[in-house]
Amino acid sequence: MADARFEESILIIRAIVAECLRKLEILSWCEKNAHLYDSTRTYSIAKLLQHRNKGLHSIVIELSENPKHLASESCSSYATTSLGSVIPRDDSASGEDRIYYDRFEYMDRCKKVHSLAKKHDVLKFQCHELNHQLHVASQIEIAKQRFVAFWESARKEQLKQSILLDVQNLRKKQTFIEGERTNALQAAGIIDQYYDWKLASIESEIENWMNRFDREKEEQDARFQKARATEKYWNELSQIHEQQVRDIGLLEVDLERWEEDAKFKVFCHRMATKLQAWWRGVMVRKGFGKFGTAGRNRGIKGKGKDKKAKKTRK
Repeated sequence: MADARFEESILIIRAIVAECLRKLEILSWCEKNAHLYDSTRTYSIAKLLQHRNKGLHSIVIELSENPKHLASESCSSYATTSLGSVIPRDDSASGEDRIYYDRFEYMDRCKKVHSLAKKHDVLKFQCHELNHQLHVASQIEIAKQRFVAFWESARKEQLKQSILLDVQNLRKKQTFIEGERTNALQAAGIIDQYYDWKLASIESEIENWMNRFDREKEEQDARFQKARATEKYWNELSQIHEQQVRDIGLLEVDLERWEEDAKFKVFCHRMATKLQAWWRGVMVRKGFGKFGTAGRNRGIKGKGKDKKAKKTRK
């Protein structure tokens, strides 16, 4: 019975120590423990965790090397029951070890045990929450580090690929530029040859045009001299024509004046004839002059003489 109790105590202690070591290991993952100190700044959280870890490891080593001695010591200071393994023993007034208590003392101790159990549960829950938060923070930090590492490797690979692409593009561009330069040099040589040929042809063409200019200039000079002589002749003819036009104008004016004078003379002669006829009629009607009674006979005689004279003339 005692051996079974010893083994149970050893298993419980080992489980408690293993759980404490696991939690201490989780707490030691935080990188900020080395920079966190107590109020007196005498030790850091990392050193405290290391010291606790060493103490628990020493307990594990002691359990593995001498389990019966540790179990006997634990049994001497704790009760034999499962509840007594948690509650320490008290010495009586007579100096005897007692296990049993009266009712009121038992109730007080039960209340204390329940309150301590509740506090233990609360502390355990808080410790679990803190461990969970620490685990989440550590996982987030690890994920960040992994993400940064992956991102950095991807960035390096991308940068490497971009540099390789740039190198390939620059090589292609260099090859293209070299080809363009070779083509440009060939084109420059061909253009120089063409310019030389074109310059020679233009010089020969200029010489031909100069000869043609001289030849045509002489012809044009001869034509211009002939044209000047013709122009001079035409100017003289135009002057003569203008003079003749002026003379013709003057002659036309004189002709019009002469025609008017002739018309006026004809008009005067006609008027004189009409006036003579009218006067003759008046004289005949009135019997003036030779148309009177004395003049009629004279007129008849005169007519006979006139007829004789005409016959003799014939």
